[in-house]
Amino acid sequence: MPGTTERDLIVGVIQLANLLTRRLAPIFEKSKITPQQWAVLSVLGESEGALSLAGLARKLLVSKQNMTGMVARLEQLGLAEREADPADLRSSKVQLSRRGRALVDKLRPSYDEWVRTLGKDVSQRDMQSLTRTVDRLISELEA
Repeated sequence: MPGTTERDLIVGVIQLANLLTRRLAPIFEKSKITPQQWAVLSVLGESEGALSLAGLARKLLVSKQNMTGMVARLEQLGLAEREADPADLRSSKVQLSRRGRALVDKLRPSYDEWVRTLGKDVSQRDMQSLTRTVDRLISELEA
């Protein structure tokens, strides 16, 4: 049976995720996107080219079905474009539209500033340790 520490960790991580989402929302409100949509746009903005839906889903640790719905909404908003993958007709590739690129470029400074202030009272060493621990837990859960 898991100990109190592991159960507390799971509850704490869920609470942290919920709080991060709630605190990030104001940055994106005026643009009418959610923090989850920002995550997709941000990954697309950092990629060298179009990404497959499956690849995008893997990067964001969500199901392909979930990613399909998120990309469809971003397409409706004119922020992303999807096209058939010539290498695999069962698959499609996604990239930012011009409007999506402009939005990412506009929001990135506010987002980056928000991230810089996150954990301002936590030492760099503790943040690095937490990041390594979270990465190890993600790897363990993916295995």
